[in-house]
Amino acid sequence: MVLNFSNCFVWIYIAGIALTFIANHILEYIDYAARKKNGGVIPDELKDIEAAKTAFDEKKLKKITEYENEKYFFWIPKSVLGAGLNLCLVLFGFYPFVFSKLAESNLITTNSFVHIFLFLVLIGIPSEILGIPFDIYLHFKLEKKYGFSNMTVKTWVLDFIKGLVVSIILSLIIVFAVTFILSKFPSNWWILVSSVMIAFSFIMMIIYPKFIAPLFNKFSPLEEGELKNKIQGLLEKTGFVNDGLFVMDASKRSNHSNAYFSGFGKTKRIVLYDTLIKQLTTDELVAVLGHELGHYKLKHILKRVLFILPIEFLIMFVLYLLSQNVELYNSFGFMMVNETNIVNYQFIGLYLSTLLYEAVSFVTAPISGITSRRDEYQADKYAATICGKSDDLISALIKLNSENLSELLPPKIYSFFKYDHPTLVERVSALKKIQFKDK
Repeated sequence: MVLNFSNCFVWIYIAGIALTFIANHILEYIDYAARKKNGGVIPDELKDIEAAKTAFDEKKLKKITEYENEKYFFWIPKSVLGAGLNLCLVLFGFYPFVFSKLAESNLITTNSFVHIFLFLVLIGIPSEILGIPFDIYLHFKLEKKYGFSNMTVKTWVLDFIKGLVVSIILSLIIVFAVTFILSKFPSNWWILVSSVMIAFSFIMMIIYPKFIAPLFNKFSPLEEGELKNKIQGLLEKTGFVNDGLFVMDASKRSNHSNAYFSGFGKTKRIVLYDTLIKQLTTDELVAVLGHELGHYKLKHILKRVLFILPIEFLIMFVLYLLSQNVELYNSFGFMMVNETNIVNYQFIGLYLSTLLYEAVSFVTAPISGITSRRDEYQADKYAATICGKSDDLISALIKLNSENLSELLPPKIYSFFKYDHPTLVERVSALKKIQFKDK
């Protein structure tokens, strides 16, 4: 179970973890330094907007800076310990140790499904334990300090238990499907595993909002009135069919706000956080929903799926090729050259290949961010057009930024790597141009 440091695979992993760690800390420090300099300043692009003058007074700007700084100082030890743990688990041979001990144990059978599932459960325990104190501090200290968290100990414990049970059930399904495919199709499993994972994602899009989300939150039908009528009018105007308008009791846990859609095709189920309804006017909320509908109307979701599908198959094919290399196993301490159980052998290869991919995936992150930000601009323009003006969306974005204590002036290099949405200033500037053209 000793790592083979003469092998390139283990060095690729170590280098990937180290470079990702260093890059993230450089970016976060650049953001922190810029915040110290510009944290108390209203950007010039917002100074002529009445909503911004109200939302970003001196007290609020100071609060935003303090909140973002505390999140940064909270992230530092979490990042250090997380990276340290990942390296230690690999360098000290934790994964092959667990795998071999399970293989030797009389508690399990030779069944690959049982062996692999228990392996995944056990290797996930260290990171889960490490994450608990950070999660507790986040909810009960940091978020409460800034008026966001309404979490009680009872709710946190119940959420943890429910989340654990749901994760175990879903993991059982996935592991069973993967082990079955590996056992029946050892030479071309990458095609079927990719297909199953993609199908599972689509199925979860149907199951989650109707069966899993209600385990954690209460969903009530939106009351009759102006808001419901205007949302219904927006749906009809944009060619979508109402599959239900619901309000989620998000304030039970947090005062952060959001809304989301689910459903395929033109049929949409809309969920509004109760906090969002409290923070925005009816017209502002409709403008925000217009933006979300814009993503569907402009086929952003479909285009993204069509773009991702071949990439998913390509990545899985590369992982398959890696899993056929004996040196991959040896480099991480798995002496499995004579492994007779082909399913276990292939699964460990898939797992180790995934570890390698995750270690170096930081370099591909900006690609997703570029396309996502482009789509956001287009959805903003669609919302402004369908609503007949930009003012409501502009004021909604300003309020949401203020209420959620989001940073106003992140450095461009930081937002390039870290943001999947344009910054508030960038979105408002683009919307103001649309408004100007309309006039």
